[in-house]
Parts: sequence; structure tokens; C-alpha cells
Amino acid sequence: MLYPGLCVSLLAVSCALWPPPVRAAACEPVRIPLCRSIPWNMTKMPNHLHHSTQDNAVLAIEQFEGLLGTGCSPDLLFFLCAMYAPICTIDFQHEPIKPCKGVCERAKSGCEPVMKRYNHSWPDSLACSELPLYDRGVCISPEAIVKTEGPGMFFTSLHY
Repeated sequence: MLYPGLCVSLLAVSCALWPPPVRAAACEPVRIPLCRSIPWNMTKMPNHLHHSTQDNAVLAIEQFEGLLGTGCSPDLLFFLCAMYAPICTIDFQHEPIKPCKGVCERAKSGCEPVMKRYNHSWPDSLACSELPLYDRGVCISPEAIVKTEGPGMFFTSLHY
């Protein structure tokens, strides 16, 4: 025989143990100083490197300021910002869009020799092998961006 009070208590306990629904984070304005000049202004956290906030991402991306200053690759800033402050669009809100593999490879080929001169290697966290190919997945590259007159911009394509 079940007692009404016991049944309500069991229901409350089971509801308390059930995990709440996970809601995807919304797009937010890019606040990372190094990424203010990139052609997108909205991002989504966590980023591809699992930083939960832009404040955490700022601390991590700042380690590349010296490397950016060398001019080792015209793609380095775009690539880093695509990793640390990934573009967020209405069409792709579930998963941040990754940079294309070719963007990573160009940045790495230009900058890794500079890094090696100072006994550093390209970080495993920025491995190009983990990124989609331009013609085989959803990814972003400088070639896919077309700037319009005025403050806005749009993308010619995100590759699927």
C-alpha cells in the first residue's frame, strides 16, 4: 500500500535528481581585444578550446601576441580568433564553426619556424588535423568572407 505523502516525496526526490535540460548558450558580442578587427562580431562559448568564457579565452590567446607581432603569417590572427572567439551565426547555433584546415596549415607553416627558433612547437591544442577541409565540412576561412559597403558583412558560403 502506498501512502499519498510518500508518493509525493518520492516524486520530488526523483525530479530533483533528474538533470535540468541543457540550453545552448546564445551568441554574444566578441570582447577579446586581439579579435576586434576580425570580420565577425558575434561568438559563442565554450569555444573550440573549451574556454567557458571570453575572459578565460583572453588569457589564453594573449600568449600569441608576440608571435602575431612577427608577421609570420597573414592567416594567424584569423585562425586564432576562429579558435578562441568562433563565429556564431543564427544558422549554426548548436556548434561553433571551426576554421578550415587550410587556414590552420597556412598559419602553422608560416609561424612554426619562428616558434622553433625559441624552442617552442605548434601547440597540440591547435592541431590542423582536427579541422574540416574547405570542401568537405562546415568551416570558415578568409576566402569565404565578402565585406559589403557599410558596417555589415555577409558570408558567401559556409562549406558543408
